[in-house]
Amino acid sequence: MTAEMSEGEMEVSVELSGCACEDAEAVFRVLSGLYPSDWAELQPEGRKANVWLSRFDVTRDSGRPDAVALGAQVTAELQGTPQAVERLHRVLLEAFGVVEVLEVAGDQEKQLRLQLETR
Repeated sequence: MTAEMSEGEMEVSVELSGCACEDAEAVFRVLSGLYPSDWAELQPEGRKANVWLSRFDVTRDSGRPDAVALGAQVTAELQGTPQAVERLHRVLLEAFGVVEVLEVAGDQEKQLRLQLETR
């Protein structure tokens, strides 16, 4: 975790899968442009990863993203407190076309699986 990130209730874990490395990088560039993350530390060596993971501190509302083109659909799984997941979800809705695939919510944690595509 980077010095800018503080582990806490406004942290969201994001897992990307089913996509090319370029598409995963595009999604993480959008998110890390708005929120502190550990993405720079975790970029995979080479370009053959099947799953990309990063954590984002969404404590501060950091603005609006630009729409971003993807080469193909990306599966994104968000996990964190309900408030934090909803904040990151709103950002993804502005940057990409989003289809909600699965939502599992509890009192303390929410998991959301999305399909991201070019708007």
